[in-house]
Amino acid sequence: MIEAGINLEEILEKKHLTINSIYKMLRKDHQKVHWRKLVCNNGGMPKWNFILYMALLDKLSTRDRLARWGVINETLCPMCKVEEESMEHLFFKCSFTAGIWSKILQWMGIARQPMGWSQEVDRACSNAKSTSTNSEIYRIALASCVYQVWQERNYRIFQAKQKPEGLLIKQAIQMISGRGIVNR
Repeated sequence: MIEAGINLEEILEKKHLTINSIYKMLRKDHQKVHWRKLVCNNGGMPKWNFILYMALLDKLSTRDRLARWGVINETLCPMCKVEEESMEHLFFKCSFTAGIWSKILQWMGIARQPMGWSQEVDRACSNAKSTSTNSEIYRIALASCVYQVWQERNYRIFQAKQKPEGLLIKQAIQMISGRGIVNR
């Protein structure tokens, strides 16, 4: 029990011992991350949510991270081939990925330009507080777009092939629509 962070005396001193109280003692109070509703309340596919979760944690192995670890030397973005690939660049400062997100935003009826990753996450977090259908579709769309971009990035690096922007947009919208129907 000591390894778990509680001692036996604390448990025995309690008058009413329940599984819930033991669970709360083990769990302790942890600060909640502001983006938890983007992942936890997301009706997107689990693999989309996982990649979104990794992106929110800044744990995706972008080229700038791999270069810092000494794994690679090439840091150029495989999508636009203009700037260094980083989380902030890949989602959505890169001209290629910004075009995809822009079209998805237009499809959802949102008239604005894509912002940087941090600003998009903040916007999505404030949007995630709502339980409306539009908010749910927005969360699904963000997860889908992040997943599609990450898949295309890996496809270009590891298979030296690329899909046109229009095809990626079409696939993303079809997948988002499919998830919207499933979640209704």
